[in-house]
Amino acid sequence: MGQQIAIRLADEGVPLRAIARATDISSTMLYETLVEAKLDGRLLSLPRDDWPPGCPRDQRALQLSRLASEHHETLLLTVKRVFALPTCAARLMILLLQYEHVPHARVDIDRQELAVHICRMRKALAVHHLRIETLWGYGYSLPLEHRRRAMAMVLPKLSD
Repeated sequence: MGQQIAIRLADEGVPLRAIARATDISSTMLYETLVEAKLDGRLLSLPRDDWPPGCPRDQRALQLSRLASEHHETLLLTVKRVFALPTCAARLMILLLQYEHVPHARVDIDRQELAVHICRMRKALAVHHLRIETLWGYGYSLPLEHRRRAMAMVLPKLSD
């Protein structure tokens, strides 16, 4: 169980030493686990060794993650309204906003159905000049600048 959590944290960009501290897995064992996960295709890239000194965290991403866990329905309705998306696509959009990379395995729908939703989402997001990238054989991502713009569109609407 700890290894699965470690892989998800690495997928979200948490550095290796921070994951080791959080999961009580030695850095050496954790590194071997993450290399194996990368070779298996469960992880796109290996994380950095540790946070750079004085590294500020992206406050909007933290705020969005908090909202996703505490006020999921409100966030879902806001994303649906802002981007004119149906419920399933809005859930996917929340994942794309929360995580740098969203692997196929993280989404609980068939790959072909997922591809259809992503196609429709791309059309809806193009109006806002936002783009979903395909990570071939792995999943999807919203480029960092597009994630930030999308979060800037969603967060003010949550207080309305």
